[in-house]
Amino acid sequence: MKRGQGLPITVIVVAALGILVLVVIGAIFGGQIFKFGRAASVCPGKCVVRTGTDIPLGGEGYFVERTDAKCIPDFETELTGTYVAQNMPRDADVKDWMCERCCVPTG
Repeated sequence: MKRGQGLPITVIVVAALGILVLVVIGAIFGGQIFKFGRAASVCPGKCVVRTGTDIPLGGEGYFVERTDAKCIPDFETELTGTYVAQNMPRDADVKDWMCERCCVPTG
């Protein structure tokens, strides 16, 4: 009997694992892999929240506004992504501190 023609299964498995390793390394160096499962970032500017939330206003380090207004186009830029208010207590529930919008001063 003749031996089967083609690549042995071990060569195929090793090649597949090599490709997988290259993809993971590429994702790490591309910075994309660290975005998975990442919590919300702290809003570096003014955090605009919905009316009726329990976030304290005004205190030192808090930049929170309770309004449904948008960022001021001439003076602020709205950041994309998920943000929480600054100085959120460590034991607080993140969803209670989520910003509807995060507005940072321009220029």
